[in-house]
Amino acid sequence: MFPHLSDPAKAVAFYVISLLLGLSVALTPGASTFVYMFTPLVAVLIMMLVVTREGYSRAGWASLGLHRLGLGGWRLALLAPLLVVGLAFVVLWVSGAAGFAVPAEIQGYSTRGWFWLVFPVVLLLSLVVTTLTNSLGEELGWRGYLLPRLEATVGPIWAMFITGLLHALWHLPFMLLTSLYHPEGSRLIVLPLFFVTVTAAGFLFGYLRLTTRSVWPAALAHSAHNLLWDLLPLFTLTSSPLVIEYLAGDSGVLVAIGYGAVAVWAILRFRGSVGRQAFRARSLS
Repeated sequence: MFPHLSDPAKAVAFYVISLLLGLSVALTPGASTFVYMFTPLVAVLIMMLVVTREGYSRAGWASLGLHRLGLGGWRLALLAPLLVVGLAFVVLWVSGAAGFAVPAEIQGYSTRGWFWLVFPVVLLLSLVVTTLTNSLGEELGWRGYLLPRLEATVGPIWAMFITGLLHALWHLPFMLLTSLYHPEGSRLIVLPLFFVTVTAAGFLFGYLRLTTRSVWPAALAHSAHNLLWDLLPLFTLTSSPLVIEYLAGDSGVLVAIGYGAVAVWAILRFRGSVGRQAFRARSLS
């Protein structure tokens, strides 16, 4: 339909489609979080197969970063969320704001020798499945499609910031119109924390995407964050779930600070030799 759209126009069109799809899912009776997370992928398919028709060429699909594994970024993709979310819960436990306890279900199995062989396998499988499904569904949109188009327009640092901010904004219909995502706590506290955290985490995901030219490390980091967010509260005793929500949850104060530090690191790296080398490599590819 519009094969000669500029990169800014592609970015705007993709985002409008993503928001409209997300809003339609949020307004649907029986709305599903899993379905909502795939709306960026659907928006990519609409853009590439209908709007710009880039999807009918090999180069079009290559622009999403699916053809490279980006193995050089996998260690950072796993380590950064572990440090940020893990340290947030350690601070929670050590400070006395919450207690550490092994869940009763795990205590029942932990006396059996096979449990400590099976448990890591279950975690690994969960990480793989999440990466291949909802994390990839989101990241193909935000870091696979949107980020490179914005980078070509405003440069890598601003592109990482804008992509992270728009990613946070895309969650808004689901957070405000359903009770399925971050329902606890005051909206006046949760929403600002959520926007700060997702925008800051966008620098990590964006850094991985731009330096490896692959969307896979970004999807892996996204999955690692979500898995830790689901797992660590199970080992946390607290008198109120708001302690986790406000301090160490998906967008708690401590997590926001942690990803803020990662964002500063990514900016400094991009302003240094790593950013220049990555930019030259992409220009030559």
